[in-house]
Amino acid sequence: MISFFRRIFSSKLGLFLTFCFVGLIAIAFATADVSSNGTFGGVTGSGTAAKVGDSKLTTAELSQSVNNAFRGQQRENTALDLKSFINGGGFDDVLERLINSFAIADFGTKYGMAAGKRLVDGEIANIPTFQGADGQFSEENFRRALQQQGINETQLRDDFTRNLLADQLLTAAGFGAAVPQKLVVPYASLLLESREGQIATVPSVAFIENSKPAKAAVAAFYAKNASRYTIPERRTIRYALFEKSRFNDKIKPSEKEIAGYYNLNKARYSASETRNLNQVILPTQAAAKALADKINGGTSLEQAAQSVGLSAAEVGSISKTDFASNASQAVANTAFSVPSGAVAGPAQSALGWHIVKVKDIKQIPARSLEQVRSEIVSELTRAKIEEAMAELTVRLEDEFADGATLGDIAKAEELKIESTPALLANGQNPDDQNYRPIPEMQRILPVAFAVEADSDPQIVEIIPGQQYAAIDVTDIAEAAPPPLAQIEQLVNRDYMLSEGSKKAKAVADKIAKAVSSGTPLSKAMADAGVKLPRPERIKSTRADLARQSQQGQVPAPLSLMFSMAQGTAKPLAAPRDQGWFVVVLDKLNRGDASKREDLLKATKAQFKQVFGNEYTAQFINAMKADVGVERNDDSLTALKNQLLGGN
Repeated sequence: MISFFRRIFSSKLGLFLTFCFVGLIAIAFATADVSSNGTFGGVTGSGTAAKVGDSKLTTAELSQSVNNAFRGQQRENTALDLKSFINGGGFDDVLERLINSFAIADFGTKYGMAAGKRLVDGEIANIPTFQGADGQFSEENFRRALQQQGINETQLRDDFTRNLLADQLLTAAGFGAAVPQKLVVPYASLLLESREGQIATVPSVAFIENSKPAKAAVAAFYAKNASRYTIPERRTIRYALFEKSRFNDKIKPSEKEIAGYYNLNKARYSASETRNLNQVILPTQAAAKALADKINGGTSLEQAAQSVGLSAAEVGSISKTDFASNASQAVANTAFSVPSGAVAGPAQSALGWHIVKVKDIKQIPARSLEQVRSEIVSELTRAKIEEAMAELTVRLEDEFADGATLGDIAKAEELKIESTPALLANGQNPDDQNYRPIPEMQRILPVAFAVEADSDPQIVEIIPGQQYAAIDVTDIAEAAPPPLAQIEQLVNRDYMLSEGSKKAKAVADKIAKAVSSGTPLSKAMADAGVKLPRPERIKSTRADLARQSQQGQVPAPLSLMFSMAQGTAKPLAAPRDQGWFVVVLDKLNRGDASKREDLLKATKAQFKQVFGNEYTAQFINAMKADVGVERNDDSLTALKNQLLGGN
């Protein structure tokens, strides 16, 4: 119910569409360079995890996808380990997402749909990672990104093809979902519902004994709750930063290059003319001639245009070549053949017939080589430095691939190697809370935590085209709890709280049972035989609950109160054995939204989204049934066990 109201106050798409669209696009960077023509078998690059229509999902592709999805979540939650991710459903979610992607693509192909190469090229070119400093597609950045992510270009294109087919098929699946008004009113009314109650706290510390716990009991508690103290995977990174500025004093264009550049761009430095133009474009030649006659008779261009329901457009100062590109050569020839203040035309372009007013003319004299020398030197120097930087990064990547070490590169290129302590994926040092990583580490860490053990050093782009880092992961400390001796005081405290929580639960159960039987909360707490904090009175609406839920701030006792019957009490455990709550619902005030058109409209719109998501889910299920899905349970089980064992 809470999730429904979260959707009511949120404009985000539902979880399913997130998987179907955003998740599908993410697959483009969640798959590895593997073959897709394997057969059912072991957990290898040639094994097949599932057959979907005519396609096969390999175990290697699934394994890499699971690992990449885990790494992505680990960057947000550094306490997450691979075992918890898989046991929490991460493996199954990635598998289902991949199967959905393959099924949608096979279904589309089966019934004649296609995503052409030019369309795929366009999608790839729009990825910011693949673009250069000028915002255009960069082949160099494209190849580097694929290498860093371990992605094969063919696989990437296949993934984008599947994504585009999914976009075509799924967009209309939930369009136009109808929602009965009789369904909308009760749910909208729930948003106006308010509840009043009380929350009593039974803290664990009230039941802690003063005696020191037995070492054996503490050790057993630690062994059972080792995951609570587990330190996530840490990596030690060596890195050497280098910038484009290293070439500033080393690269200068020669006199031959300067002269060659000048001669190659003579048109740019020769005498030129720009004209400040206004124009009106008409659909027919006859209309254009009539307008020209009116202007020649003394009416201004602006007034003449207004008289026929049009307006004059300011072209601004423009050269003849640029104007020809914007309009046509015929229009440009006409506009540049009359003196300042004259009206030219009509002349035709693909847009229609142009009448052009020349407001003024600016003559730009030719510039000699000496006059533009500094400009050319600056431009050539910049281009040569950018080229040298690009060549350097490519050469370093090739040398790393051929077996060169970071030390070899640093010595040859006179780079300074720095080393980090063992860091978490978010850059924190568990052994030093005051440690602060360098700003460049924001770009280094994702790459450092994505590579496998014993991988070659990597080149990481820090500032596109400006700054890079050569990095090497020298040590990987697997996620593990520290020795008990190091955190014995913390574990002793947690053990005593755990024991106190057991006694607190018995008291909370007794109070809840008494209140549900009609005893006032204050008397039930007094009869508990232990001094407890005064209960807190609360009052809230379901709409407030939904807003807090959207922000992730709903207290668990308040959430529980909105799922209870009036006059009842329920116990609820506090986090980390801190104690127990007893939640009491004293009064339920039902809402009536039948007259709230705004609320009914918003609820109906959100219901249409929910229904649309459900239709989309059912459509995908139908596509999977049509093309056929065959999971290799043996391979999937073996792969899951392998991933768990490798953690």
